[in-house]
Amino acid sequence: MFKRVIILGVLSLVLIALVLLRSHTAAPVYNPSTKSNDSSEYTTVEYKISKIEGNQYYGKSNDGTGIIFSTQSIVSDDEIHVDDVVICYFEKGNLGKGLVKVKKK
Repeated sequence: MFKRVIILGVLSLVLIALVLLRSHTAAPVYNPSTKSNDSSEYTTVEYKISKIEGNQYYGKSNDGTGIIFSTQSIVSDDEIHVDDVVICYFEKGNLGKGLVKVKKK
């Protein structure tokens, strides 16, 4: 009888620990500076162009991160000037080096 009470107590503690663990799991991180594209194929970030040197464009996002890209990445026919806002499309999961295309907003 005493063994059954101990086993019941241990199993109850395991059940309580599992319930507490499930209720305290972290929610997924949400980065408000990135927006998912409708196709869910790319991650998009908006940048404001701060400087243009030759065929190199320099931009900054609202959170202070910067980007440098060349005219090869631009897919829109509109000319981009300083203080214009552009949308940069990145490969999902490869935000650092996965720049796919740039469009003027």
